[in-house]
Amino acid sequence: MVHCSQLTVNSFKKTVNRKPLTLNHKGFTLIELLVVITILGVLAGLTLASYGGTQERSRDSRRKTDLDAIKKTLELAKQDTPGAYYYAGCNDFCGVSTAVVPITGNPTLSSAGYIKQVPKDPKTNTDYRYIPRTASNGLCTTACTTYSLVACLENARDTQKDIISNTNVCPAASKTVSYTITPN
Repeated sequence: MVHCSQLTVNSFKKTVNRKPLTLNHKGFTLIELLVVITILGVLAGLTLASYGGTQERSRDSRRKTDLDAIKKTLELAKQDTPGAYYYAGCNDFCGVSTAVVPITGNPTLSSAGYIKQVPKDPKTNTDYRYIPRTASNGLCTTACTTYSLVACLENARDTQKDIISNTNVCPAASKTVSYTITPN
């Protein structure tokens, strides 16, 4: 027996021209998962790149603060040094071929109580550089009357970096730029 919209087959009714049955999917398709994973990967990459740059700038700020502390310590040492030399025992360094010495090369600053511990680079734990100079700002050949303190900055775009790089202090292979301060 045929009715206009229903068929009876073996006593089961089925609807003719009915939409196919839909299943309730409770998961995600592979495409949806790939899109989400890609978006998360891009966001993670951007976050890590930003974090790395922040760490570089933070260490550079620390280096500048350290050099300023060393400069103040040298000024205190100068006040107590006969002949008004900046660095007690400076003449010991005046024959050095490169004239660039570690600031911890002379223990007078810490042993005399000017500073508890001479700071070191926050990333490499190496010494900052002290360049003894004469009054005419030449390399030290007699008494040191002035100096330069040098640190190697990681952020090559730092606005306070040296215009002329101290290549003997910051090697080009390290991808760093120099930052120098003087007493004046």
